[in-house]
Amino acid sequence: MLRAQSKRFSMIIGLWLLSSVFFISTSTTEGATSKSLDSDNLIKVKFHSLTIDPQSKQPVVLLADPNEERALIIWIGFFEARAMHSEMQGIEPFRPLTHDLLKRIIQNSDGTIHHIVITHLKENVYYANIVIERNGSFFEIDARPSDSIVMALKFKAPIYVAKDLFEQMSISIKERAEIEDEYGITLQDLTPSLARYLAYESDRGVLVSNLRKGSRAEKDGIEVGDILVEIDGETIDDALSMKEALSKSKSSLKAKIFRKSKYISITIHPK
Repeated sequence: MLRAQSKRFSMIIGLWLLSSVFFISTSTTEGATSKSLDSDNLIKVKFHSLTIDPQSKQPVVLLADPNEERALIIWIGFFEARAMHSEMQGIEPFRPLTHDLLKRIIQNSDGTIHHIVITHLKENVYYANIVIERNGSFFEIDARPSDSIVMALKFKAPIYVAKDLFEQMSISIKERAEIEDEYGITLQDLTPSLARYLAYESDRGVLVSNLRKGSRAEKDGIEVGDILVEIDGETIDDALSMKEALSKSKSSLKAKIFRKSKYISITIHPK
């Protein structure tokens, strides 16, 4: 009870501080456009996808470069994931939630979100800034990347990542997508409920959700509904690790598959 009251009090204070930003003298931030957006050291990214990490069961958001060749992966909370999903689907809550309230405070104070920046990584935690514009002046607010992304979606504001951070932490997504498409297979991460439905006593592995007719995958004997469990003795945790296995230089790989309540082994030829 005391913890809940304390948390509520902290939220109220936080909202008050945010709203009070707009009534501070703007003399020190006038004309701060170039400082607020250092395009030489930033890369503009797009909201690529929202999924669930099958191991941690935690939501994950992918921010991709303009060509959708590489993406930065950020683990987020369920509340922020729901907010992102609702925003992307155009779902309006019955009553304003926290992010909706913040949006109204900013708008009613004649402000808008100019852009957000994922700035750096420290001790496995990402940091971000929300840049708010009001009457030609700019204010930077330290925020979690998850909250920042939600607010950027609500204001349709651009999302940036520090270039050095993106280069160090981003992963290739175009290559994996091409490999998957070339082999003729569509993969889907397992959820606990889906695993139970398929009588599979684990949530490790990846489900074959679609198969292209005449593809190498079909010729190798893979079927829709198969769960790929191991490749060359290595456990497959999710679709990402399966795509990495498919990208190996070997022309043939040994695959362990769970099919119709039993395990079978086949040889696949992804290249």
